[in-house]
Amino acid sequence: MRTRIPINEYTNMETDGNYMKIIFEPKIKRIVVIPNESDKNNSKIDFNYVYKKLKSIIRKEDNEKIIYKQIHIQLNKTQSQTPPHDTMLPVKTYKTMISSLNTEIDSIENPNDNFFDSIINIKNEKELIENLHIIQNAAFKDSWGFSPNSITDITNKIQSSNNIKNGILFAMKKIPIGYIWLEKDNKDSKLAHVSMIGTHPDFTGKGVASSLLRHGILFLKETKYTHLILEVDNDNSGARKVYEKYGFKDSDTKYWYEFLIQSC
Repeated sequence: MRTRIPINEYTNMETDGNYMKIIFEPKIKRIVVIPNESDKNNSKIDFNYVYKKLKSIIRKEDNEKIIYKQIHIQLNKTQSQTPPHDTMLPVKTYKTMISSLNTEIDSIENPNDNFFDSIINIKNEKELIENLHIIQNAAFKDSWGFSPNSITDITNKIQSSNNIKNGILFAMKKIPIGYIWLEKDNKDSKLAHVSMIGTHPDFTGKGVASSLLRHGILFLKETKYTHLILEVDNDNSGARKVYEKYGFKDSDTKYWYEFLIQSC
């Protein structure tokens, strides 16, 4: 079947529709497509039509193909088995992992909390956003598919409906050297998500992310959340082992496919 794309063709904005999310990222010259998994007809999406529609938008807005070079699409297992992806290999595979938050983490060997000064919330929103802007872009600047976040990007996300008050924790060593960003699920009041967890590249391998996760779990338990979900690169065996130590188990697999604009 043909699937309608609810998108404003003249505005480069993130748009949440009933069928899929379209995100324009001119900073890294790509368009991201994320179909809605809750749509009962998502397995019948005509993805070839989707790419044709996006290509027509590019012809209108970026005829020289200067602003956008590629399309990245994230699919679940069922969606990945539909044309044209059924004949392709994904460029990245991620595991969705979930924890019931029942693990007694006090019995787990503690990360090296002495390496940094403290783990804190930043109450002042302006200061919070400024520090997030610095640490997030530093932590993920070389990560696959990461688009540098502006102050406006981070502000919009903090002010979104799934933000958890005080749900962003920083590991401090005079300045932030790592952070965990927790968000609530708008459909399940007991479910939280790890939106991002990152460490400044100068401080990796010191147990910073592990300690942040531990403190994040304690915070969520205190605020009555019962489950926590995250995504991790399937190739990152070290991170997967840390998450398993904290009670996380695989629950789903997500596949990323890449199309060059001129080929789709």
